Amino acid sequence: MLINQQKNLQTFCEQLGNFGAPIAFDTEFISERRYAAKLCLVQIYAHKGQETIEALIDPLAVNLAPLLALIADNTHTKILHAGGQDLQILFQEFGCKAQHVFDTQIAAAFLGYGHQAGYVDLVRRAAGGPQLSKAQQFTDWAARPLSAAQMEYALDDVRYLPQLYTTLRRDLVARGRLAWAQTEFRRAEARAGDVLEPQELYRKFNLSGLSRRNLAVLRELAATRDRLARAIDKPPTFLVPDNVMLQMAKHPPKNLADLRSQRGMPGMAAEQARALLEAIAHAESLPPEQWPERNAQERPDPQVDVVANLLGLVAQVRAEEQSVSRAYLAPRDQLTALAAWWLRSSREHGDGQEQPGSHSKTKIDSRTPLDIPLLHDWRRELLGAELLELLAGRLAIALDANQPESVVRIVATKSEL
Repeated sequence: MLINQQKNLQTFCEQLGNFGAPIAFDTEFISERRYAAKLCLVQIYAHKGQETIEALIDPLAVNLAPLLALIADNTHTKILHAGGQDLQILFQEFGCKAQHVFDTQIAAAFLGYGHQAGYVDLVRRAAGGPQLSKAQQFTDWAARPLSAAQMEYALDDVRYLPQLYTTLRRDLVARGRLAWAQTEFRRAEARAGDVLEPQELYRKFNLSGLSRRNLAVLRELAATRDRLARAIDKPPTFLVPDNVMLQMAKHPPKNLADLRSQRGMPGMAAEQARALLEAIAHAESLPPEQWPERNAQERPDPQVDVVANLLGLVAQVRAEEQSVSRAYLAPRDQLTALAAWWLRSSREHGDGQEQPGSHSKTKIDSRTPLDIPLLHDWRRELLGAELLELLAGRLAIALDANQPESVVRIVATKSEL
């Protein structure tokens, strides 16, 4: 059923709210050549016993308020697959914060299906469903009318979600991992509302090799580029490519001719070019105390990679033992952050380890606070606390060729025996 009239949407949402089953939903949108993605279609499916309700809702024709109220309430479970972008679009375009989400891709990562399992593959492997078509994957969802093939493809994106929900939730409960997954569902809901302030956008760039003065220029350029791009509804990189932004931060153009001599810049409108030059001038007028500070992670240290690789080895062992996605359990950026922190702390306070026979508290122990997910909730339980013990010198990595599953063993050091 295609809903493109307001009264029909109101009636459908009342039925959906009273249906008493989890609500599967997905969205189709276009994001190419735009500042922000534009929502073009919402697919809804719910199943209970022998009853099913489904709809395709056209946000270009109706006000989504009745549906958004259901998505934002905390009484109905909402089932999605890899729903990060869907949640983000609903927040950015409508201010809707989804609650009580169950993301089947996140759930699958705790059950041995791998990192970022695709919907088509998961339907086949976990739900015993058919091999779904990808023929409409790159269709223009803003075009009207929608074809029968488009509508069938869109409904297939939600039809199998209730079955996946039932199967994956059952398996999470059986393995004692539902609480772990729910922690990540809540994080996904919160991330949808994460928006960098204009003055923080520069941190998305590769900042290695930039001085604090360069960072000040890049900060102002990034904020200005974002404002200009929003005004014309184009991606920021459409105005100025990222590599050109970095080049201008290192070697700021002094005038219009200098700026237009940059690669990809000759056709920029004079008003936009002047705005960028004003941003550069403002940055260069700032005193040093107003330049951005460099994070420790932005200062390359080859030893960080050495330590992060060691931590990653332990993460790989534990991920394989527990059938949890290694990339999900311990993302590289979190391992790098932990390694950088340990090196910095050890160099400032000594080696951070207890000496044999010593009963003093270490600088780094299992209670050490550090604001990365790896050291909180289920990740801490499964891996994070163990990594801190390793860094504190109370655990070590050993090799045993006779182990059937993995030659790598994590053992207590002699001083702890």
